[in-house]
Amino acid sequence: RGYTTELARRARELDAGGSKLVLCGRPPLGEQAPTVAVEYDNEGGAFAITDHLLMQGHERILYLGGPPKLSTTRDRLAGHQRALELRGVAMDPELVQPGAFSRSFGYRRMAELLRDGPDFTAVFAANDMVAAGAAQALEEAGIRVPKDVSLVGYDDIPVAQELRPRLTTVHVPLEEMGRQAVRLAVTGGDEDDWREPTSGALRLGTHIVVRDSVGQRPGRSTRM
Repeated sequence: RGYTTELARRARELDAGGSKLVLCGRPPLGEQAPTVAVEYDNEGGAFAITDHLLMQGHERILYLGGPPKLSTTRDRLAGHQRALELRGVAMDPELVQPGAFSRSFGYRRMAELLRDGPDFTAVFAANDMVAAGAAQALEEAGIRVPKDVSLVGYDDIPVAQELRPRLTTVHVPLEEMGRQAVRLAVTGGDEDDWREPTSGALRLGTHIVVRDSVGQRPGRSTRM
C-alpha cells in the first residue's frame, strides 16, 4: 500500500509538470493517479496455454510457481482456471503449487512433488525459469519430457529455446511494450496516429509459441 501511495504521489508531481508516468507491465493505479499503463494479456495467455494442454488430453495439470499475492500470479491462475472450467475439468487444489518465480523453486518443489505430491501428466510452470528448474528435477527422476510428462512455461525468454526439449511457452511482447511505453512517455499520446485509450491502459496481446515439450497424454502418470 505504501508503494502504491508513493507511486501515485510521483505521478501527480509529473503530471503537474507536464509529464506522464507510464507503468510498463504493471496494472493502473486507478483514478487517483494520472498514469498510463502498457500491459499485456496475462490471463489470456494462461488460458491459451492451458487449453493447449487440454486439447492434447491432459486434465491433471500441475500449476507450479508464482507468489500468490502478485497480480501476475492471480491473472495467470485465473486464465488457467477459466480454461479448465470451459472444458468441464474440475480444478484440484492439490495441483496448484504457488511459490517463487525462480529456477531453484521449480527444481526443489518439483523434486518434492515427484516423491510425495499428487499425480499429474502435464506441468504449467508460472514462468520459464520455474520450468527450467522443473525440467531438471524431472530429468534427474528419469521422467522424460514430453513422452512421460508435458511441460510449458510463460514469458518466452531465451532459456525457453535453450532447454532440451525446447519449451512450449507464452510469448510476452516485452520489446513492443517498451516501445509503446517510450512512445507514450515522449509524446503523451498526442501524435495524430495515436489515440490514448480512455481506460488509461494499453493492452497488448500474447500468443503461444509451440515447440517440443508437449505431447499427447501418456498412458501413465508421474507415479512410475
